[in-house]
Amino acid sequence: MAKKEIESLTFIGRPFPYTMMDDQKTFGKVNMQMENDEDFQKFLKENGFENQRSSMFVFGPESFMYWYGIVTNKDIETPKSMMKYVLPKGEIAEEESDAQLNYFSLPTHYLVETFFKKLMKENISVFQNPGDSDTPYLVQDLNLDSKKLKQFWYLSAK
Repeated sequence: MAKKEIESLTFIGRPFPYTMMDDQKTFGKVNMQMENDEDFQKFLKENGFENQRSSMFVFGPESFMYWYGIVTNKDIETPKSMMKYVLPKGEIAEEESDAQLNYFSLPTHYLVETFFKKLMKENISVFQNPGDSDTPYLVQDLNLDSKKLKQFWYLSAK
């Protein structure tokens, strides 16, 4: 686990409320909808993101939104069928591991709890309710070529 400063990033994709989870508490169905979406695939190809996928949890006081798409530091146009979320410049705690695309379809509680436990093991405090944080963003960025997954939690905005 490494702490580091990052510049502002933009997440481009689609948000899904927690109510879109399936019976196994995954977002596998919405992920597949995105993968099968012609606009999304065209966007990826036109902007050189064919080998990148990202997911993000934006926590609130009582729930969260799940995003699926890509995260970038490039200034690119957002397609009409998608939305963008600008993440702040700030300090993050980041871990890199090996993963594949199906990682995003694991149960949500496993994805979030496993990462937060790693943070706490490194003496990085996490709110009992992540939505109480001023920077409630958990981002997962996967390079499909290298099979490297970067997960990061915002510690503070600058």
